[in-house]
Amino acid sequence: MNCIANRTDFGGQGRWRGRLGRGWLLAILCVASLVPAAAVRAEQIRIGGTGAALATLQALAQAHGKKHPETRFEVLRSLGSNGGIKAVLAGSIQLAVSSRSLKEEELRQGARQVELGRSPFAFAVARSSKVTGLSTAELVDIYAGKTEQWPDGQKIRLVLRPVGDTDSEMVKSLSPEVRAAKVAAEQRKGMPFAVSDQDAADSLEKIPGALGVITLAQLLSENRPFKALRLNQVEPSVKNIENGSYPLYKTLYLITGPASPAGAQQFVAFVQSPAGRAILQRLGYALK
Repeated sequence: MNCIANRTDFGGQGRWRGRLGRGWLLAILCVASLVPAAAVRAEQIRIGGTGAALATLQALAQAHGKKHPETRFEVLRSLGSNGGIKAVLAGSIQLAVSSRSLKEEELRQGARQVELGRSPFAFAVARSSKVTGLSTAELVDIYAGKTEQWPDGQKIRLVLRPVGDTDSEMVKSLSPEVRAAKVAAEQRKGMPFAVSDQDAADSLEKIPGALGVITLAQLLSENRPFKALRLNQVEPSVKNIENGSYPLYKTLYLITGPASPAGAQQFVAFVQSPAGRAILQRLGYALK
């Protein structure tokens, strides 16, 4: 029998340790040649979905990888919640992250969800801005176009999300007046729309005087150079969504599909462990 093995297949040592007899060495090489290639390759887990939580998943994957180097993670660019769920059901990715819960049809197809946590959903401006908060009435005037400048005279530039998008609907949920003003803003010519969470954050970062929305989790996990504003004098904090004083938050879910491998299930267990929960709390999530 011809048996061949590369030395680096054995713990990545790159050289043999100790002195082995020729017979023992041949035996080891023969056994190694019988191990399927898939057993010695690292398991690849691809993650995709809503951009609001992708940096969070990257941080969790890095921490998990320290204890489980046999599993490698690739966090994709934003697919959106719907795109991520479709991809994990199709087996194109092994884990999805979503800002909405699964529908009955998706559950019937074998998708399963675990809640990552709830993160405050906030209005945000550049860190250099002197503005620290807005009231609902002030938001109505800004979206309606009645207030066009910040107190320092800089022009207010709204960064909008597409009509019907989760973020757009969350802003509109503040009040009937905000809804009407937001609809008016969506209909004005020349208004910039950001398709993904990363696009929205990039626009907030690049456009002078920009006002947009973001989760606290995305702001912290991506280390973005802007700040979350108080709403009606209430800080968009984890504590305040837990006590009910801050009204807006996103619930994020980790989704597995019917073909998600053991490594994906192991990662889900890590997310729910004390080590995983500590990372989530540090990155702006309220946990059950």
